[in-house]
Amino acid sequence: MTEKVVCVHPETPINDLIKILVKNHINGAPVVDKKGKLAGVVSKSDIVEYDEKTAKKRSQITITKKSFYSDTNGKLKKDLDKLLKAKNFGKALVKDIMTPHAITAQADDTIDRLAKIMYDKKIHRIIIQDKGQVIGVVSTLDILNAVSTMGYGSSAFVTEEAILVLQDRLEAAEESIQSLRDILETIHGEK
Repeated sequence: MTEKVVCVHPETPINDLIKILVKNHINGAPVVDKKGKLAGVVSKSDIVEYDEKTAKKRSQITITKKSFYSDTNGKLKKDLDKLLKAKNFGKALVKDIMTPHAITAQADDTIDRLAKIMYDKKIHRIIIQDKGQVIGVVSTLDILNAVSTMGYGSSAFVTEEAILVLQDRLEAAEESIQSLRDILETIHGEK
């Protein structure tokens, strides 16, 4: 995981948020309160969707996947660059545009668990917490790196012996299923 996580506060002005994202070459950041507890996430897409006239996010009604989780190749960079030149955010703060729900995992979760969360949620990064504090972020690239260096699957060759063992187990399972069917038919008188 990446341990040096750039976090922002709910009271951070959006103009400062933009500078932080650009300076650190990141798509978004966890939002933490004064005690360091996770309050949500904010991303480039939150900034792009912000409507200064209504002082709300345009897509506030429907929650979409934010770039914090899914923008891996900077799709929103051009939109953000345009906004920097055209939009005035006035006194708007991170709390006005952030997504309060954050997808997290614990520091002691396994790589398999992190991969499952990412797959199920269809996201590319996840915030890691320990005792309620943000301690890191894991991305799909981090998982791929771990898999490649830990030898996952490197000795998992399918052998003829493994196939025969599996075939025997499947035949035994089929016999058990048929036996259960016979018992049920006898009990219910369905022959």
